[in-house]
Amino acid sequence: MPTKPLLQMLALCTLVLLFTSPETRSEDPREANHPSVNPQVRLASWWFTRHAEKIAEIEAANDPKNNKTIELLMVGDSITNNFDKGGPGETVWEQHFAPLNALNLGFGGDRTNHVLWRLDHLPPLKTPPKAASLMIGTNNICWGSDKPKQAADGVRAIAKKLHQMYPEMKILVLGVFPRREKLDHPHRKQIIELNSYLPDLLRDIPNVSYMDIGSEFLDENGFLSREMMPDTTHPSTKGHEIWAAAILPELKQLMEK
Repeated sequence: MPTKPLLQMLALCTLVLLFTSPETRSEDPREANHPSVNPQVRLASWWFTRHAEKIAEIEAANDPKNNKTIELLMVGDSITNNFDKGGPGETVWEQHFAPLNALNLGFGGDRTNHVLWRLDHLPPLKTPPKAASLMIGTNNICWGSDKPKQAADGVRAIAKKLHQMYPEMKILVLGVFPRREKLDHPHRKQIIELNSYLPDLLRDIPNVSYMDIGSEFLDENGFLSREMMPDTTHPSTKGHEIWAAAILPELKQLMEK
C-alpha cells in the first residue's frame, strides 16, 4: 500500500496535470513570447496550499450567506506576501488595506509566469473588484534568468490578464522596488531598466495606470538603508507604512472611496 507522503505527492502531481495551462502564444505579432509571459506552475506543497486558501476566500465572498466582499486585489510576490499575518506589514495591512476589503495575492518567490498561472486558476468573483495593485518582477531578474525587458513583458501580460478578468476594474501597476543598498549594484541597475519599459508597455491597456514609488525608500543619494529594508529587498514595518502612504490616495481614488 502506498505511504501517506507518496499519496500526497501523487495527488499533487495529478493536480498539476489537470490544471496546468498549456503554453499560450499570442496571436498578436507585437506581443513578446518567452517564459516571463507564459503561465507556469510551481511544484511546492505550500504554494498549492496558499493558492487553495485564496480560492476559499473567493468562494466565501461569492457565497450570499456570508457578509464578505473583495474589492481590492493586491498581486505580487513575497514583498506583497509580507502584508500577511506574521509579516512585517501585518499591522499596516490591518489598518489600511483590510478596511478596503483587500485580498492578498502575494506569493513568496513568484515570478510573472507563476502569477499568470495563479490568475488562470482562480474562480471569478461574482462582484468584480473595484481595483487591483500589481508589483512583480524582481524574482524574474535578480535571482532569475530573464532579462529586464522580458520581465517587463511579464508585468504587461499580468496587467492585460487582470483587465481581461475584470474589464471595469482599475489597475495600479507599481514599479519594482529598489534592491540592494547602493545604486551601482547590478540588481538595482536591472530593476531600473525593467521599470523604464513599463510606461510604454502598459499604455494601451485600458484602466491601467503606472506609479513608481521606489524613491520613497531611498535617501537623497539613492542609498537604501537597512531601516527601510533589513535584507535590502523586503520592506520593514516602516517600509510598509511608506508603501501604504504612497499608494493609498491613488487606490482610494480609483475605488471611489
